[in-house]
Order: sequence, then C-alpha cells, then structure tokens
Amino acid sequence: MLRIRLTASVALYGGALGSAAILISIMARTGRFDEAGHLAFTPGLITAITGAIAATLITPLAVYHMRYNADEPGGILLWLALGLGFGVASSFVTGGLVPLNVVFITFAEGDIKLGELPSFVVEGAFQGIRSFFIDGALAIYTWLLAGALFGIGAWIIDKLNASPNPVASKYGTWVVTLFLGLTIVSIAVLGPPETLRKFG
Repeated sequence: MLRIRLTASVALYGGALGSAAILISIMARTGRFDEAGHLAFTPGLITAITGAIAATLITPLAVYHMRYNADEPGGILLWLALGLGFGVASSFVTGGLVPLNVVFITFAEGDIKLGELPSFVVEGAFQGIRSFFIDGALAIYTWLLAGALFGIGAWIIDKLNASPNPVASKYGTWVVTLFLGLTIVSIAVLGPPETLRKFG
C-alpha cells in the first residue's frame, strides 16, 4: 500500500511539474525583443495536458521500481538523481509530443475538421521523431530545473509516506502533493511571464 501511494502521489506531482515546465519553456522561446505572455486558455490547457502526459509516462514506472521498499524513506541524493532522470527524459518525451500538441490545438480551434484529424495525428506522430531531439534539447534547461524541484518535492512526499504516524502517512502525503503541485502550476499559469521566461 505504501509503495502504491508513493508511486501515485509522486506521479501526480510529476504531472503537475510537467504541466508547468512545458508552459514555461514555451514562454522562454519568446524573441529577445518581444514581450513574453501566457498562452490563451484553450492552447494553454492542451499544452499543459501534454506536459503532464509526458511526465506521467515516465514517473510511475521509475518510482515503483526504484522505491520498492517504501517503508523507509529514500535519501535526498537518490531523489535528486531520479529528478535528473525525470528532467532529461521528460524534456525529450515532451519534445516528441509537440507536433501532436499543435495538431490538437489546431483541431480545438476549428482549423482541422474531425474527418481530417486521423491523418494529421499520423503526420504529427512522424514529425515527433524529429522534434523529440530538437524541441527536447531546446527545453532541457527548464526541465532540469523541474527535475530539481521533482527531487526535493518527491523526497518530502516520500518522508511523509513512510512516516510512522498513520495520519501523516495516509493524509499528509496527499495534502503536500496537492499543495506543491497546485502551487507550481499556479505560478506557471499566473506568474509574470517576463520573470518566468528566465527559467528557460
């Protein structure tokens, strides 16, 4: 039970970091002499979901297998190492999903008809092979910062999950997960764009 709760809570936290990281990395690509800004609601929502999916594809398996003994909390160095892996892997997986992200945004805005969607999805999947490397490399700095936050936050979640206090273990784990995740997403969504772009 502890292992499953740790995996689920850290995966949720990783998903929140993924949403924030992709939004910030896009702001960071604003031209040097242009003013950075947040994405509109629909593109922003779809993009945030894309980042969360990329991070969630990686996190659960890694945590479940690396932390098989959840009765004892893992050390900070272990979690920072996992954070490094999270940052690098998520950056490139997200890069591979960028073309599909564009396809679904275009569809949501009514510029692609439903009957055309499957062909655009296939085309986006093939384009993802190239963008895996290009877009993944462009966003690596933002994702490495996300990886550092992942390591620290997951370490705190792990310590609470393994706490001998049943209340702290059962409820504190989720409270901290939600607090950290919502705080990070809120900063990415509502924070000043000109400041956030410096993290990319």
